[in-house]
Amino acid sequence: MPNTTVIFVRHAQSLHPFSDDRTRPLTEEGLKDRMIVLDILKDRHIDAFLCSPFKRSLDTILPVAEFFKMEIKTDDRFRERKAGYDSFAYREKRWEDFSFAEKDGEPLAQVQARNMEVFKEVLRDYAGKTVVIGTHGTALSTILNYYDNSFGIESFFRIVNWMPYVIEMIFDGETLLATKELAHVDKDYQKIDFSKITACGENCTRCEKKLDGRCPGCIEADGYVPEWAESGRCKIHACTREHGVTICGLCENFPCEKVPELMPWNKNVVNHLKYILEEYKKQH
Repeated sequence: MPNTTVIFVRHAQSLHPFSDDRTRPLTEEGLKDRMIVLDILKDRHIDAFLCSPFKRSLDTILPVAEFFKMEIKTDDRFRERKAGYDSFAYREKRWEDFSFAEKDGEPLAQVQARNMEVFKEVLRDYAGKTVVIGTHGTALSTILNYYDNSFGIESFFRIVNWMPYVIEMIFDGETLLATKELAHVDKDYQKIDFSKITACGENCTRCEKKLDGRCPGCIEADGYVPEWAESGRCKIHACTREHGVTICGLCENFPCEKVPELMPWNKNVVNHLKYILEEYKKQH
């Protein structure tokens, strides 16, 4: 039986911030940078494309899959770690204790367990073949840690801004034989352009509704968007203007009882807006 080759592709730069982690799209830079993945893989023999179901990972390997005229199979176990409130502040503690997680967050032990469960299935199902897997920074890091327990917080920080990042792993059965980094793009810390953040904390720069003309954008339309056609204006937008702020999280009354009432579609809205507030404080 020949060796099994697995090529992990950590996604390119994605839009920041974005409240729905699953549908967060790539930035304009990310869309360009993903072509590097195509450049280094187009001359390889690829037997299968697997991926996290998150949009940013799928879109990163999409040009390669289309080049080979192959479908991308998704598995939810490859998804990224669920982040809770103030996730960045606890990065070191999570790596010191894999069982720890911030409020509403997912511990690294759990991320590693589900990723390794599906990854071992891949090694069995695609034994002797070459597979590309679209993944995420933390999810991939837990797999690398599984095979090398010296991979810790310093190793994570080394690759945290590499988007995309391509790494090849060669196996004999389930035994790792070799690891080789194929490519990466080092991206600077992505500052938030608060002039493009809506009242509810969204960044609709690459929203599909806006891109295809179905929605003018909350900021451009002063809150008069299709979703609020019956009431005439976005209620969150109107509320922030009444209180003299542009974003709900910047209001002196935040978080008030109105927040979950006005944004029932986003169960994580308070934590998301707290994150916006913390980032605003860092940049101002």
